[in-house]
Amino acid sequence: MSARCREPLSREALADYWFGDAPATLQDRIDEHLIACGECSARLGELAETGEGVRRLAGRGAFDVVVGPSFLEAAGRQGLRVREYVVPAGGGVDCTVTPDDDLMISRLQGDFRGVARLDLVAQAEGRPEQRMEDIPVPPVPPVPPVPPVAPVAREVVLSGAMPVLRALGPGVVRLRLLAPEPGGDRLVGEYTFRHTPYAG
Repeated sequence: MSARCREPLSREALADYWFGDAPATLQDRIDEHLIACGECSARLGELAETGEGVRRLAGRGAFDVVVGPSFLEAAGRQGLRVREYVVPAGGGVDCTVTPDDDLMISRLQGDFRGVARLDLVAQAEGRPEQRMEDIPVPPVPPVPPVPPVAPVAREVVLSGAMPVLRALGPGVVRLRLLAPEPGGDRLVGEYTFRHTPYAG
């Protein structure tokens, strides 16, 4: 094992590997690197300890978190009841949360081409903005060479904080996906959730 890693794996690569979201083409390369590199193996161990706690809290809907396919697959295997809303950029949806829902998933669709970094800003009516910085940018597939090319919808998948959502009164929550750039934030997509408390 090397004492000092010459090409350390990024935090994102380690997180994707741990949560099972790393592309299949990279799995073997990451496996080989971790076997040979004590430094990155130790970093993965630290991430795993943190990740288990985060995964348990996210699975209970304890806070807002951006999730990947493996999280949703695990929720399905565990039999969790998931309420989903798919919202295109510039769109809105009427929404609610019932006592039977274990998770609420918001699929925020948009065009993420050319986006290097992405922040999520949420604001409920009458409350201050909350900003989640540097969330994972959805991968953009290569454009097929044969025209016409239809735009492919990509999405940020957000698991909402269930205690907060259940306590939320009627009102509007706006989410914005922003790409921070040298000249300021560029709006990637805005999403409106018109919330109505569950009436029974």
